[in-house]
Amino acid sequence: MFGCVSHGVIEHELNHMLGFFHEHTRSDREQHVKINWENILEKGSLFSDINGLLYCVCHKNAFSSNGKDAITPIPDASVQIGQRVELSAIDIMRINKLYNCSE
Repeated sequence: MFGCVSHGVIEHELNHMLGFFHEHTRSDREQHVKINWENILEKGSLFSDINGLLYCVCHKNAFSSNGKDAITPIPDASVQIGQRVELSAIDIMRINKLYNCSE
């Protein structure tokens, strides 16, 4: 099933249910990432949304059409983005803040 059944992916999808969205949908995304349109699978592909962007950005070349980076972090292109291992410390902090929970 496209490698989507894992602990980290399930936690990622639960984050959506809790009200969090992908960074590439932020209104200020151009300040944080560069979308390399020429490297992204065509709009309408299995994992693209209505804007042609991809739902699962596990790493820089996730859903790349040619193996090159689909997303480049700004200002440091070498920064690692995305992971599907477990909730990050920032994920947990954001959930606690959103739901007014003590850490």
